Amino acid sequence: MAEFVIRSPELRELLALAERAARTEANILVTGESGTGKNRLARHIHDVSERRSGPFIEVPCANLPPELLESELFGHQKGAFTDAHEDRRGRFEQADGGTLFLDEIQELAPEVQAKVLRALDEKRFERLGGRETLEVDARIVASTREDPDRLVAEGRLREDLFYRLNVVRVHLPPLRDRPDDIRPLAQQCLEEAERRHRLPGKRLSREVLARLGAYPWPGNVRELVHVIEAAAILAVADEIGLADLPAELRMSSPAMLGEAATREMSLAELEHAYIREVLRRTGGNKSAAARILGIHRKTLHEKLRARSSEES
Repeated sequence: MAEFVIRSPELRELLALAERAARTEANILVTGESGTGKNRLARHIHDVSERRSGPFIEVPCANLPPELLESELFGHQKGAFTDAHEDRRGRFEQADGGTLFLDEIQELAPEVQAKVLRALDEKRFERLGGRETLEVDARIVASTREDPDRLVAEGRLREDLFYRLNVVRVHLPPLRDRPDDIRPLAQQCLEEAERRHRLPGKRLSREVLARLGAYPWPGNVRELVHVIEAAAILAVADEIGLADLPAELRMSSPAMLGEAATREMSLAELEHAYIREVLRRTGGNKSAAARILGIHRKTLHEKLRARSSEES
């Protein structure tokens, strides 16, 4: 995958650390901004571990309704609630003998965190509405885009659960701190896009490579993947030029900021203008826009609602 095309020495050391930890049974906490490749690293940890022949089960905690998370994780018995028409295995059961990846662990409600802690400590639990105690052997990799120490201080992450997960912590740096990786990443993204969409071979112009290197990448590797994919699809010529890039990359940062300052735009107005442009380019697809912006879909909804309230 493109996230692990690396040249920077820091990231090479980080990957080596993750691989050493992967060969043990230690739980691992992966931190880093949205779009840095935390889910890909979790999968890589599984693939190089002794559990690689077992299942890799991912739980996107931020994308599941809070009222369904306990059932998703631990399963339920028939009749446990109104729509429970049959017994259902949860993600912990599905991950038996393999790896369970809890993406954005802080999104779990406190009572669900308590049940996760017990499952980690005792390797057993009960399904929702069930009486039978089930045993499971799953290695846990968890992630968060936020500072875990702050999450504990704010009471959003149980301290005891944090200590059980934080046996080994791996922090993925943002793409803007890895400039040496941008060019090889862009090239691999282009090759992957060409394979996926059966496109003829294209190349990135020098101007494009320079602009990619100068851009701050707020959406990190995820944003780079989408930018290169869109350019590969839309470019008519064999060489991808500046005109094939999104507006925010075609313009230099000083020019954009200069225009905003001339118009005396507030930070809130500038943010909303950028959000509107990204939504326009994604055809109103909020999930795609959220990925590019490096935020969760519900955060995007909150920002749009807040702006709508201000304008009404």
